[in-house]
Amino acid sequence: MPVTVDVRPLDEHGPGSDWDDATKLWVSYNEKDKLVSIEGNRAALNSLAKHLLTLSQPGALPGYNLSWEADSGWFETDEAGLHLMLSE
Repeated sequence: MPVTVDVRPLDEHGPGSDWDDATKLWVSYNEKDKLVSIEGNRAALNSLAKHLLTLSQPGALPGYNLSWEADSGWFETDEAGLHLMLSE
């Protein structure tokens, strides 16, 4: 079954953040295993997909990024933040 998400178009300000209000997202880092974990409900995973697709759409420039501090309020814990960036 296909999943459809609405991606916010780029404008003169670059990419914008667009989390669903029902988002419940956990981001953590296990230093011993060198493993980043992202866990969330459907709203969170759909929102994350929208953010990734926002950065991958035509017109996005290398260096465009979206970043959230650990204590941004979008994550269920303040263990780790999240930084997404288009590299090329």
